[in-house]
Amino acid sequence: MKKATLPLLILIFSVASVLSLVPHSTYAASPPQIQVDKIDHIVKPVYGGLVLINDTVEVSATTENATIESFSIGFPRKYKANLRYSMAFDTENSDEQLVVDLDKGLNVSGYYGTTVIFPTEVRDLLYNGQSYTFTVLFVFSDLIQSVKNQIFTLDFPVYPSLAHEVSICNVAVILPENTNYTDSDFPFNATQETESYHLNYTKDNLPKFTRMSTKVSFGLGDKNDFVCLSVREQNREITIDEDGQISLSELFVLESKTAFTVDKIKLQLFNDARNVYAFDGQGKELISNASNMPEVPLSLVANQSKSIELVYKLDRENHLVQQDAQNYVLTLGLSENSQLMPHILTVRIIFPEGGVVQSFPEQKFSIQRDVFQDTLSLSLFNLTWLQDEQWSFTYSYMAFWASFRPTLWVITLVIVGSIVAFAWQRPKAPVLVSVVLVPRKTLSDFVETYEERKKVYSELEQMKRKARKGKISRRRYKVRKTTLENRISALSKRLAELQQKIMSGGAKYADIMRQLEVAETELDNIEADIRRIEVRFKRGEISAQTYRRLLEEDYRRREKATTTIDGLLLRLRE
Repeated sequence: MKKATLPLLILIFSVASVLSLVPHSTYAASPPQIQVDKIDHIVKPVYGGLVLINDTVEVSATTENATIESFSIGFPRKYKANLRYSMAFDTENSDEQLVVDLDKGLNVSGYYGTTVIFPTEVRDLLYNGQSYTFTVLFVFSDLIQSVKNQIFTLDFPVYPSLAHEVSICNVAVILPENTNYTDSDFPFNATQETESYHLNYTKDNLPKFTRMSTKVSFGLGDKNDFVCLSVREQNREITIDEDGQISLSELFVLESKTAFTVDKIKLQLFNDARNVYAFDGQGKELISNASNMPEVPLSLVANQSKSIELVYKLDRENHLVQQDAQNYVLTLGLSENSQLMPHILTVRIIFPEGGVVQSFPEQKFSIQRDVFQDTLSLSLFNLTWLQDEQWSFTYSYMAFWASFRPTLWVITLVIVGSIVAFAWQRPKAPVLVSVVLVPRKTLSDFVETYEERKKVYSELEQMKRKARKGKISRRRYKVRKTTLENRISALSKRLAELQQKIMSGGAKYADIMRQLEVAETELDNIEADIRRIEVRFKRGEISAQTYRRLLEEDYRRREKATTTIDGLLLRLRE
């Protein structure tokens, strides 16, 4: 009897263990309180290579007086690395955004889920038996592959992934304008509407936890109608002059991800941009007096990087309001309608000389106050056009500053003229002037030695990373490390000798050396702080959001310190 019972107990225990591993949501005994009546799943590749997926979801309660606080929606996990941004909002009122928790929901392996948190008024709506419609947006990168013969292939999830069945799921793929539908491994119904192809498919009773992907190919009539680009950097400088005129200078560093050579690049600027001029990396003018979406003639082959500088103006009436005799309010956005995603976006706002910034978004911007001028700066990473915010800045400015410099020059000339006239009338006497000059060779040797030490430091850091990844042997690492450290020691000793010679050249050079030491110390402290932040994040002591925010602050400080050092070295070169 005992022998027959033992296998039965083992079987029962095994079944219980397997069931304990199955997510609760997949076998819950109680029926769900929420049902999905309809989803419109719209996939749209945009110029530059990003892909926008728009899921408009209509839900309702399955029982009376149901308490529904959130809803989860996602996609197959293989697309997680491609996700760049997500947001949700009320479909009827797009200004009413909903809170989204990323990488939460579904609770089943193989899926990435986001959870939309419903506000109180939506919960009450569902509680009273009414339906609610909201929209979730996802922005993906690197889902489009460029192949030869001007053909692009789009890889995407055909359906949204949910923990609920969907009564009706309408799928639509809207191809870019002036492109031709080529092929797909899914039975879409293709129709041409105006200047683009629409691919449609309707699925009734879509099962929960659907995980299906497909590919769609499209071609170009003109090779410049669609490109895949990576915006490695975008540096924007905004200047407000004493008359309130707003001038912008933007530098784009672009890398082509298109398999064939393109001849033109479309760049979307502010809607009221005017007098747009474009220049290449050598300063050659490419376009002049263009509109707010210029086509810049720039030849790019696959994986090639080039820079473009755009200079233009904005209409003062759209951005600047004068409150009284000396107070102004400046309103600016960030990305406007641009469909490119810069990996690093830096913004500098330079206020008129004599202007004093009174208020600004302190959680985003840092301020630098010079003697006569205030400047705000900002750095953002992986910015999409959906993240555009309207920010307000207030500053005071008195009209007399417009004539400050001309008046100062006149006074200076009068004083200099008076001194010259006075000196001319006095009896001439020999004047001995003691001037200490630092030889040009000493300055050049210092700059060259300093830059060589930077290169050796960089080589040492690269070798350390390779050693951590196991790309070089430990023995080779120790030998090379000793060699580089000895080289750094010799260069540091040489720099100290040159520094003493330069500082003996007078107060000007001594001050440059002092500023250089301060900037180096600041840079060392920043690098140590970055390492501490990374360690804290790996240990789970800080959240991902706090980790990114702290890194952004340190990156801004590091950029400022590096710029200071480069400027000091440039002064020594001159």
